[in-house]
Amino acid sequence: MKRRFCSLIFSLALVAMLSAQDLPVNTLTLKPVWINYKAPHNDNKGMFTDLTNAFEVGYNRHFGNMISLGVPFRIGIANFPIFNKVTNGVDRYTDAQFYTGVDALLNLHLWRGKGISPFFYGGIGGALQNFDNFYVQAPVGLGLDFRISDQFSVVAQGDYRYSFKDGYDNYQYALGVRANLGCKAKDTDKDGVPDKTDKCPEVPGTVMGCPDADGDGISDMDDKCPNLAGVVENMGCPSDRDKDGVYDVDDLCPDLAGTLKGCPDSDKDGVADKDDKCPQIAGTLMGCPDSDRDGIADKDDKCPNEPGPASNAGCPNDRDKDGVEDAKDPCPDTPGKFNGCPDTDGDGLADNLDKCPNTPGIAANNGCPEIKKEDKKVLDVAMRNVQFTTGTATLTKASYKNLNDVINVLKKYPEMMLNIEGHTDDVGEDVNNQKLSERRANACMNYITSKGIVASRLMASGYGESKPIGDNKTSEGRKSNRRTEFNPVWR
Repeated sequence: MKRRFCSLIFSLALVAMLSAQDLPVNTLTLKPVWINYKAPHNDNKGMFTDLTNAFEVGYNRHFGNMISLGVPFRIGIANFPIFNKVTNGVDRYTDAQFYTGVDALLNLHLWRGKGISPFFYGGIGGALQNFDNFYVQAPVGLGLDFRISDQFSVVAQGDYRYSFKDGYDNYQYALGVRANLGCKAKDTDKDGVPDKTDKCPEVPGTVMGCPDADGDGISDMDDKCPNLAGVVENMGCPSDRDKDGVYDVDDLCPDLAGTLKGCPDSDKDGVADKDDKCPQIAGTLMGCPDSDRDGIADKDDKCPNEPGPASNAGCPNDRDKDGVEDAKDPCPDTPGKFNGCPDTDGDGLADNLDKCPNTPGIAANNGCPEIKKEDKKVLDVAMRNVQFTTGTATLTKASYKNLNDVINVLKKYPEMMLNIEGHTDDVGEDVNNQKLSERRANACMNYITSKGIVASRLMASGYGESKPIGDNKTSEGRKSNRRTEFNPVWR
């Protein structure tokens, strides 16, 4: 029995801890107490007779609305039982003796109304009889809290006190006053406005406890424009004197209804009438049309359909006076018949496109002369016959004749450049072959420049074994791969 009771007390204490909230309210109770040890053991006596008196001071700590923990301390007098060992029961009681007791109570409030709040309580405590007899008790009882103000309430309660010492069960009744210690009104959202006057008790705010995002003194819940400061008469929205739907604070024409930032735009061109030089005709240039988009309004443009500078009244320029507008003339400062450009060599290709502007040529060769077949053959022969001492970049004597023929071709075509490419077979290391091809190409270029051809007309490159034209598995193929190519390039 005692184990079950202790388990119940422990469970209630656990509920109390789990129900704790952030804002406990501390209270102090002052109560006269009436004690009855006789009623539980004497059926001839009622619960409210043979009462003795004590006085109680108690401290309570509230956790939310449902749970509180109390520690009451009592001092007074009581008629204690005298145990008869023969009959194994209580047969008489002492005269009034000194009594003191203290409890630890868990209070479960059924509800917390503005008037009456009933509560159930239980716990564990101890009592001392005449300073020489201490025993443990477990009180269980009911109470009513009659609130008379935010600070005070009247408390009535009664309990049965089960004693862990045989014969010491008793009834106890109390009636007194509960006072709040440091009481402050509940403020759930911690905005400084008590819940009872807070129109938004769950959300912190500054206007009657409610948020006011725009700071206009009108709570967001009543503000039709919660993020835009306004006035009460406009339900929290800014004024709109011209009733065009654009608030005065953003309206560039607050007294004239309009759709463009609050201003009229008669021609719907995106330029307000107040800024539009042509308010009745849609346009992009300060509200005026500019058909040729030359930055000159049609009304001021002498050539409204042809772009031109303001210095020429909107008409195109032709600086070289060749009949081709500067905007379309690749050579605006040099007169010419070919799209505004000259053709110095008369080959039908304008100088700006002609790589050989002073020598007649063909379009397929970018205005440069076509190399004659016999001259192409010279370059081809030189590729096969320019030879070097094995493993070196030293020209053989027989190679000089072919190089001289190449030089003559260069002299016939003064605007032609020559790309000299050195190649090897795959015999030997790749790195060595690459270096060797570069040295052989440079050897040819050095010889040609020594005969009066300017170096700027020549380019030397080595490709090692990377570009074979024959099969390196055969001696014939390897021979063809060991070559020097002379490829013409026009400036």
